[in-house]
Amino acid sequence: MKKLFLVCAVAFIGLGQASAQLETKDYGIFNRVGVGVGVGTTGITIDAATVITPYVGVRAGVDIFPNIKVNTDLDLGVEGANATIGQYSGHITELNKLLPDNQQIPANIPEQLDVQGEAKLGGGHVLFDVYPFPKASSFRVTVGAYFGSEKVIDVYNKKNGALLSVSRWNAAMENPMARPFVEQYGLKKIGAELGDYFIAPDGQGNMDASIKVNSFRPYLGLGFGRAVPKKRIGCQFDLGVQFWGTPKVMVTDASGERELKAENAGGDGGDVIKVISDISVYPVLSFRLVGRIL
Repeated sequence: MKKLFLVCAVAFIGLGQASAQLETKDYGIFNRVGVGVGVGTTGITIDAATVITPYVGVRAGVDIFPNIKVNTDLDLGVEGANATIGQYSGHITELNKLLPDNQQIPANIPEQLDVQGEAKLGGGHVLFDVYPFPKASSFRVTVGAYFGSEKVIDVYNKKNGALLSVSRWNAAMENPMARPFVEQYGLKKIGAELGDYFIAPDGQGNMDASIKVNSFRPYLGLGFGRAVPKKRIGCQFDLGVQFWGTPKVMVTDASGERELKAENAGGDGGDVIKVISDISVYPVLSFRLVGRIL
């Protein structure tokens, strides 16, 4: 896809150079410069643009996505579901008698975790606008690329270290000093189960899940309006897609960072992961106000 983007860019620039004789006095890089601000599915867009020829223009800028956060909760349970967290809490006092001071388990083990999710769709872009009929219409084809973080969705425990008691409990399950007691009562680790996956907090009491895509995202779209308007003020409308590859659902927990596969997640969780993995493009719909400064 990167090669396709480069080939298209070179072709459009070549087209522009071939047609530059039409209006050599009025066009050329930096002979006409504009700025614009817009809103859309990429957030708030701020960019600058210049005209290369009547047929080709280029714009580059940043996309600022609103910091929208969503709160929910995640149920925790015992690995294998042979007991409840409430039942396990009664063993904390006896376990602590077997553990050193720096590994003591806090008295209360939560049965739910408050989690927060946020979108991270901001970044930057470089786009080439191609006008097939520059004198008759402002209709254009746009190619280019968006750039941003690999993480587009991030979900994490709202309070840092919220699951420290769970981390301490799970560490005790593997502690040689507590092992006889653990085996006597058949104690298990605590976390969240998703099909074949058991997700437990890391040593600091945190868990993190995210959706990752390619940081380089080729773009193809259609639109109306000029980034550098003929008059002082104008507007633009864009409709297209970013090609961001196959999304991956990642989790960072006691096992480190790993990818969750739909076929191993089972049930509703597997269905959700499969749907996410099938979304290989991100729609771009935006409206911009533009102004010419040169």
